[in-house]
Amino acid sequence: MDYREKIVHGDVGLPVAVYEITPEHLRYRMNIHWHPEHEILHVRSGSFRIRVNDVTYSLVSGDVLFIPGGAIHSGEPENCCYTCILTNLSELLKKNDACAPYAERLSDGSARVASLLNRADPRFSSLCEEMLAVHRAKSEGYPFELKGLVHLFFGRIFSGNHFFRQAAEAQSSKSSFGRMKSAIIYIREHYDSPLRLETLAALVDLSPNHFCRSFREITGQTPFTYLQQYRLQKAQYALKTTEMTVTEIAMHCGFHDASYFIRSFRETYGMTPKQFRRSTDTDQESTRI
Repeated sequence: MDYREKIVHGDVGLPVAVYEITPEHLRYRMNIHWHPEHEILHVRSGSFRIRVNDVTYSLVSGDVLFIPGGAIHSGEPENCCYTCILTNLSELLKKNDACAPYAERLSDGSARVASLLNRADPRFSSLCEEMLAVHRAKSEGYPFELKGLVHLFFGRIFSGNHFFRQAAEAQSSKSSFGRMKSAIIYIREHYDSPLRLETLAALVDLSPNHFCRSFREITGQTPFTYLQQYRLQKAQYALKTTEMTVTEIAMHCGFHDASYFIRSFRETYGMTPKQFRRSTDTDQESTRI
């Protein structure tokens, strides 16, 4: 994942993307990120602790969380299988579409969707199951079915009054989240180099102490913890997709001590980098068979 994701979710013809995530998925842990698309997160089994901007939710099987476009979010799943459905409503709706004013209200913040939708109406969970089933089958008429389900999902949000006006104080807090994004962007662009707290704090015009407090309030992590997590995520991806040695990957990802890198990787993922690489190779062989 990049800071603001450069991944295109869906395409112009079908601006809806469905991702089925299991513990084996490389991006199982949700690192801090954001994207312009609205996201619907459906927990199918297990539990998921997720932070959206400065609010933390503890999700269980069946829960449906709505994450508005642009929100900073990260999460830690536990024995969890979940679905992420991302949609760009401005692309989904044509010019002069009757639904466009509703999408605009979501975009400008004048309407804010209730976060835990299924707890108000269990049909939202059923709709997520249907979207996943349609995605898996991808039968003839797949775009019609998926678009129709997305329209029905948002239609139920408004018809059921599962939204409320954005409070003035919440609107003003957007600037704080926006400022912190610049620090996150800088960390992701320079993760392979030594980073100074003073440099990050200067990006958002805060003192180092105030910056650390604000960063933790918004992301739930210290800047160092986030940097460490991001470096490990990059290392995990390199282990899977390159033939670099463990030491080379450590240096490439900003760890200047291979032993420290191996120890940190094992503490985070429960295995050494070499064990992770072997498990990945085994999975790929199984897929080919």
